[in-house]
Amino acid sequence: MNTELDFQGSFIQSLVDMGVPIGAAKAIWMPLPMVLMLIVATVGVLVCIWQERKISAAVQQRIGPEYIGPLGLLAPVADGLKLVFKEDVVPANADAWLFTLGPIIVILPVFISYLIVPFGQNLIIGNVGIGVFLWIALSSI
Repeated sequence: MNTELDFQGSFIQSLVDMGVPIGAAKAIWMPLPMVLMLIVATVGVLVCIWQERKISAAVQQRIGPEYIGPLGLLAPVADGLKLVFKEDVVPANADAWLFTLGPIIVILPVFISYLIVPFGQNLIIGNVGIGVFLWIALSSI
């Protein structure tokens, strides 16, 4: 008994039914799982930041994070904008290239660990196998 859902086939077929050529429908499908994973990861991080701010504000009995947008939801956006427009200061005796590369080296294993999510054909979670150990190794870096 085959109980798999064919997300890829049904998505492409629905686009073809709407008049999109089959090649274009397949081209639209290719980046879609990747974009969905990035959106889910981004929303997850934003929710975690929001909850952390709300809980720490309640523990510390302060009301600041509640006033950055509705329910404090714009606080991560404000932090992101602050970091984008912040001046990049490199210490005088530091290696500028390595000083800039440092944060990338720290974040890279986190993004690489998303590659191990074992999605098989048609977005079905496949056999996990050794992927769990590889994920633990990459996320512990």
